[in-house]
Amino acid sequence: MYKKILNIFLIVLVFIYIIFEELVWEKLAKPILSFITNLSLFKDFIPKILSLNSYFILIFFLSIFIVVELIGVYAGVLFVSGHVISAVFIYILKIPLAAFIFWFFNITKPKLLEFKWFTYVYNKLILMIEKIKNSETYIMIKEKASNLKNSIKEKIFSTRSKFKKKTAHIYKLLKQKIKF
Repeated sequence: MYKKILNIFLIVLVFIYIIFEELVWEKLAKPILSFITNLSLFKDFIPKILSLNSYFILIFFLSIFIVVELIGVYAGVLFVSGHVISAVFIYILKIPLAAFIFWFFNITKPKLLEFKWFTYVYNKLILMIEKIKNSETYIMIKEKASNLKNSIKEKIFSTRSKFKKKTAHIYKLLKQKIKF
């Protein structure tokens, strides 16, 4: 019984992780991070940031990181309490800040890793993520989610799809009605 409950709990956690990885990171945060990285304004700040004291960088990073995580926890509390739309809205607002802190971490990583405790926590986190991604549960859920995603894409966006035909028909009608 204990093992069954633990497996269900792990499946739920891995499923949540995959959803956040696929939807939040790949579809929202990664494009924002690319945008930040390509802005010349941020490129001009890199040498100035790297010239800062390691302790200042650590305090700044941890402050923003904690704020981002608290926003996520608040969104989770809202979601659990039934305020789904508010939770999603607040979580989406957190994404640009999370992308910024990820960018900041990437450029200041050598300075942050000067702190032995930070290096220890970072390495443990990376190890935990690797264990999750190599687990049977993760691989199974990732495969099922991929199959489901492909099935949905095929049903909705295939050329034989009724949804696609109806959408095209509605678009043509609207286009004709709006023409002056």
